[in-house]
Amino acid sequence: MKLNGQIQLYPVLRLAVFLVTGIVVGEKLYGVLPVSVWFTGFMASLLSAFFVMRSYLWQTVVIFLSFFMLGGCITSYTLDKVNVEMPSGRVAYSAVVVSQPEPKGKVVRCDIVVTDYGQPFKVRASFFRDGRSEQLRAGDGIRACSVLEKPKNFGSSDFDYKRYLLYHGTAATTFLYIDDWCWTVVNIEGLSLLERTRVAALRFRDDILARFDGIGVGGQEYAILAAMSLGERVDISDELNEDYAVSGALHVLSLSGLHLSIIYAMLMLVFFRRKRSVMAQVLIVSAIWTYVFIVGLPVSAVRSAIMLTVYSFVTLLNRNSMSLNTLAVAAVILLITNPLNFYDVGFQLSFVSVMCIVVFYRPIYLLLPQSARDVAPVRWVWQMTAVSFAAQLGAAPLVAFYFGRISCYFLLANFIAIPASTVILYGVVVLVLSGWWTWLNALTVKLLSIVVSFMNAGVSYVASLPGSSIEGVNINLLQLTMVYVIIFSVYVLSFYLKKLRWNRV
Repeated sequence: MKLNGQIQLYPVLRLAVFLVTGIVVGEKLYGVLPVSVWFTGFMASLLSAFFVMRSYLWQTVVIFLSFFMLGGCITSYTLDKVNVEMPSGRVAYSAVVVSQPEPKGKVVRCDIVVTDYGQPFKVRASFFRDGRSEQLRAGDGIRACSVLEKPKNFGSSDFDYKRYLLYHGTAATTFLYIDDWCWTVVNIEGLSLLERTRVAALRFRDDILARFDGIGVGGQEYAILAAMSLGERVDISDELNEDYAVSGALHVLSLSGLHLSIIYAMLMLVFFRRKRSVMAQVLIVSAIWTYVFIVGLPVSAVRSAIMLTVYSFVTLLNRNSMSLNTLAVAAVILLITNPLNFYDVGFQLSFVSVMCIVVFYRPIYLLLPQSARDVAPVRWVWQMTAVSFAAQLGAAPLVAFYFGRISCYFLLANFIAIPASTVILYGVVVLVLSGWWTWLNALTVKLLSIVVSFMNAGVSYVASLPGSSIEGVNINLLQLTMVYVIIFSVYVLSFYLKKLRWNRV
């Protein structure tokens, strides 16, 4: 009964578990059970809830079943939209660029949405790299003629590229030579409102990046600045990207909870005297979501924005706002919007890391004696240590599973990268607002150059240390599951042992 009482504290978490279970089963049975079967089951279970309202047990079972059926239904529906038949041979079509084009070797890659073959569908396009293709931007319309092929794997690689593209909503791939395409005006009314908004936001982000390009920061300093502030990682060199990955500090280059929390803290300082007013929180949340749209709605940033939104308004009620329920709300919203998000590595890393911070941060933090925690510098260092260790506890098994690597000096790398990231994001805000004061602009640029150079050098040094990472770690799905079972079993066991000790006292 006590265990059940603990579970009752997280109702949304339980719904999220059944939704995820339905998504996984729906994916496994895709092609066997059509969406109509899932939808019928969902409606039947939903209606059944009204007939068992007097029985709490049966109503709970029916609600869980409804979320399970919902997961299978939306997964089957989403996969139906991706698995569309491609026209044979070379075909002419109109399309709009919906992602930031990325120059890679002899090609420029981006996502395009074909708009004139019934239901719009996404294609991963590789343009032959020349002066024209390098000028492509999100929102550009093109008229093209090429072969649209279903995604397929490369024979020499173990990476399941076909699955990766399908689970990112990509229905086909194509290669476009110089004479295969031209610019044109394309009607984008067939795109969803979210997709149209995202395209507009990416174009606005390009305008901001163009301003950054002229501030006097160049090379890899500019690349890191663009990645941390606007999510643009195209210009980061492979060597520097590898250094951040090996050191365990790659998360600072991906827009996530760290970045949005820093921005949220900035806004809270602006509204310091009125931070508990409804209007102040509405303005703060609006600013957070505006930023998330500008950077292109990456899953990790959307998850953080949802959590901060819940945090913001629950804070007004003076209730515990950072909990597994808050995380579960973000998961349910993202998965109902697009159930294939569950198979995105970034989604998994983001949620598991935050979940482990919510669960393990406080127990780790309390390991330090109270007398030591009373000393401000020690407390600050230990807080960062506890957060970094808790996040790594969740992320490390997944990183080993997907990338075969374990970073050994992640704490050292985070002690360099996180404070530097905070200074950089504050500096970017000052830079954006200081356009009218030349001296302040120049001073900020100089400071940013120094801080970014220091962070790059520090991370590269950590990555160069002997034993900085363990490579070639190969674990399968069962082993990954068992690692997490062991981690949480040790946590539960320690909780009950501590409770037993208190009872004896």
